[in-house]
Amino acid sequence: MLRCTKMNGNGNDFFVVDNMSLEIRGEGFSRLARRLCRRRESLGADGILVAEPSQCADFKMRLFNSDGSEGEMCGNGARCIARFAYEKGIAPSADMTFETLGGNVRAVVSGKRAALDLAPVDISGVVKDACVTAGGGDFQYVFLTVGVPHAVIFEKEHSRSFADYAPLGREIRRRSDLFPEGTNVDFIALGGRCGTIDVMTYERGVEDMTLSCGTGSVAGAIAANLLGIAGPRVEVINPGGVNVVTLDFSERGKVYPKLEGAAAMLAEITFLPEALC
Repeated sequence: MLRCTKMNGNGNDFFVVDNMSLEIRGEGFSRLARRLCRRRESLGADGILVAEPSQCADFKMRLFNSDGSEGEMCGNGARCIARFAYEKGIAPSADMTFETLGGNVRAVVSGKRAALDLAPVDISGVVKDACVTAGGGDFQYVFLTVGVPHAVIFEKEHSRSFADYAPLGREIRRRSDLFPEGTNVDFIALGGRCGTIDVMTYERGVEDMTLSCGTGSVAGAIAANLLGIAGPRVEVINPGGVNVVTLDFSERGKVYPKLEGAAAMLAEITFLPEALC
């Protein structure tokens, strides 16, 4: 039986596991993610977050998406695992640094929230004003990597419902000619008040729309800034809640993003064998 904590960052939900003793290896977590993250059939989540030892930071964060793939980075997940590490004594204090496949992250936990200093984003190779044909229409997008790849599509207002974006996001995500490693797809409406953007994200690995995406919030804020739509501080409205993104362009060709938002601890869970059936 495996114990874990159920957490969510603005509706982006995870099982969070202390694997500092390395009792379970990566392939084991890949299988667990495929079985446990099934909604209705099992307990359901967007993925599994794992805390493991690190040689260069307080700990290492690993992310296993619901399809079993290992992701490089997740902003909402990073906030959750930061609070988890602080509450469980894995991190030495509320101010910590942890390793991810997308670069080291500094986090400061404050109550039910966490603020992250993410790894710098190289904006020298950002693709702007590209076009993809999908769902019977043409969509302009900005492509950049915030630990994981994102195709950011801007609209004056959302042209369809949350659920109805899923087939479109799935079609774009699978355009291997444009995105050989796949991509997350962020649909952003600009019709709100100044300094805000409204984001709905189709997530690679989850293979569906999610209530919130931390790296999608950052990707949207960076793309909006590069297009002259938003300033260095952006409130990003996700269906599951608001993320605050602050951008520092002090180094040429790079941006240093900060991401702040909720990290809720919901339950302590012991999985029973039938959850894996």
